Amino acid sequence: MGFFNKFFGGKEKGETEDAQGTGRKGDYTSPSQGSDFVAALSLQLHDDLDGAFAAYVKLAEEAPQDNLSTFFASSIMAGKGGVSEAASNLRSISQRISSSGESISRVISTELFEAVLDHPAVRIPAVTDLVLAFAEALKRGGFLQESAVCFEIAASLVPGNAHVLHKFGDVLHDLRMYDYAEEVLKGALRLASHHWGALYTYAVLLHDLGRNEEALAYYERAVKVDPNHANCRNNYGSALMSLGRFDEALEQCNMAAELAPEAPLVQVNLGNVHLMKQNYDEARACFEAAASLDANLAQAHFGLGAVEQKLGGDNKRVREHFQKAIELSPAIPQFHHALAKLLAGEGDQEALTHFAAAEKLDQALRDLQRDFGSACLGFGRWEEGLKHLETALEQNPEDALARDILAIAQKQAPA
Repeated sequence: MGFFNKFFGGKEKGETEDAQGTGRKGDYTSPSQGSDFVAALSLQLHDDLDGAFAAYVKLAEEAPQDNLSTFFASSIMAGKGGVSEAASNLRSISQRISSSGESISRVISTELFEAVLDHPAVRIPAVTDLVLAFAEALKRGGFLQESAVCFEIAASLVPGNAHVLHKFGDVLHDLRMYDYAEEVLKGALRLASHHWGALYTYAVLLHDLGRNEEALAYYERAVKVDPNHANCRNNYGSALMSLGRFDEALEQCNMAAELAPEAPLVQVNLGNVHLMKQNYDEARACFEAAASLDANLAQAHFGLGAVEQKLGGDNKRVREHFQKAIELSPAIPQFHHALAKLLAGEGDQEALTHFAAAEKLDQALRDLQRDFGSACLGFGRWEEGLKHLETALEQNPEDALARDILAIAQKQAPA
């Protein structure tokens, strides 16, 4: 453990390390392990939240370095809507603890076990539920890092609980901490091989990492456990499409659309499969359906532009669709790349602005460097063009087209 230190490590002014490594200030040596803390915890477990909160606050005032009382008081605050302040309190606890190289998750779980050791009426699974509720409140409030810490604490309290491990792995995935998420989710599946949430989240993680062949096996297992989950079917179809298995992808996406006909992203994915199969009328119908369900869905507008382009339609309409997609979701590099290619073909130097935007978002986007280089050459920017083409070959030495363009450009470049 030690996840939280990656975000909130560092000593606070005036703190000193102690021999036990709990990050407490010099003259404080007693964690909240006494009967007063257990009494407050019991009140919280019995839903006397006001009484529990008052008791926690009193304990924290008497001992400012009391980790447990501050932690559980913050959990009550989060449950009553004070999520932002609760998250701030959690960060303060972590900073104090991390000053000695410890992690908040290890210290909280260790102190908690020690505090309730002689109180069999206080059951760890019930306490874990309080921690999970805190984690869920933080997650709903958008405090994913803080939420992950609480899930990590919960996982340490009940290490053999696949459901808790899945929740922890899921938020790690949301944070794009892919290696740690994979470790946790695989742990959940070792405990419960048919846990649907762990199967699905792990499949999505593998899909996000481009490990589509591996993802398929977990999607397949997930749809066997729950064949009526539309998002799972939809993502399964997306993974199949990424591997060029378009007929199978179409089957999964059609099932997803039957299960969730009002889901705009399902319509977008179905449209993408039809686009790859060159079923342009069907693709247009799907993208139009998606746009009617959500007029601000960038992918729907981009899809409509792609269909229009494939059919050789009016470039102005294509450009309008692409520009609308970028307006709605400016952080998607593929949108900028597509518009840049269109503009370059029209001799419009605004293309270079969109090539640059795509490069800033994803320097290694497929074919981007080659297309950027070719456009630069077309606008007489030889030095930049050669540089982008050289980068394209560094990224993909098998790109014969980039190699040919570069060879010609090197011969024709001004001295």
